Amino acid sequence: MGKRLCVLLGLLIATVAGAQQVQLKGLFGDSALLEIDGRQRILSSGESSPEGVELLEATTGHARVRVAGRERKLTLDAPVASRYVQADKAEVRLMADPRGHYSTEAWVNGLRVPMLVDTGATSIAFNYPTARRLGLNLEGAEEIAVSTANGMTRAYLVNLSSVTIGGIKLHNVKATVHTGDFPRIVLLGNTFLARVDMKQQDGVLILRARN
Repeated sequence: MGKRLCVLLGLLIATVAGAQQVQLKGLFGDSALLEIDGRQRILSSGESSPEGVELLEATTGHARVRVAGRERKLTLDAPVASRYVQADKAEVRLMADPRGHYSTEAWVNGLRVPMLVDTGATSIAFNYPTARRLGLNLEGAEEIAVSTANGMTRAYLVNLSSVTIGGIKLHNVKATVHTGDFPRIVLLGNTFLARVDMKQQDGVLILRARN
């Protein structure tokens, strides 16, 4: 009886370990931001989390991890889950690159868009080719003049139905579409940032949804 109980307990433990939920939230050189059973962990290649998940490799397109003795390849190709929650508020943590910049992946119109956090930008700012790829409708959009590092230029004011970053999803977000190729990467400006709580801690930028 005792032996059978030990076997059953062993199977239960193995089942629980196999059910561990691991999702890839960000890639930063040889490091990756993982969500493990709802907890955020930033690991460098070769490091293991307190939950026992080991990051084997991080590239620009995927991460390889070892979970419960099995290797898994994780990518950012699927929308991030709304389970990205800590202390009952959705939270995203971004690691600075070597130049001190913060980048993230956002979802607009169901498509993944790399963005660069820019607290000096008034709004989320798209270049024209990216706006076309996302299917943003500029017909009837208000035309405005905006100041850039290259001087004054024209842009169109648009309204995004939703912008999702990690578990943070905001609706009716204002954005601008520039008429040329600037900015080369979409700028995550204050029409989004002003609607979340934001702080820096040990080189990590923390964005947290408000109630």
